[in-house]
Amino acid sequence: MNNLRLPDIGRGVLILLCSLAGVGCAQPVETIDRTSVDSLQDQMAIVGNYRAEAMVLKEKAAAIAESAVRYEQLFGPQSDWVSGAQQLSQYYAVAAQDLERRADAYAEAARTGRQLRR
Repeated sequence: MNNLRLPDIGRGVLILLCSLAGVGCAQPVETIDRTSVDSLQDQMAIVGNYRAEAMVLKEKAAAIAESAVRYEQLFGPQSDWVSGAQQLSQYYAVAAQDLERRADAYAEAARTGRQLRR
């Protein structure tokens, strides 16, 4: 009797997963119009994307830096966990700065009216 219920649960889970995938795919995605002659709009969209990515990386860098402090308290300052977390935090911070520079370059290009290549 218990074996008969298992496929019903499996079907329910499958339907739930398909429904969630359908809802996720139905969300509108902002795209850059490649046929548009309005390069200002495209450049501002690129600026927004770069700034959003930079913010995510800054948050990751801060969270990992906090982890490094905890690791230092747990394992000592010479631990590989500490140095690894510090290096990863630094990597994310540098990557965020790079994205900020790119965003600034696109914002400047939008302001002056010239186009940049990604």
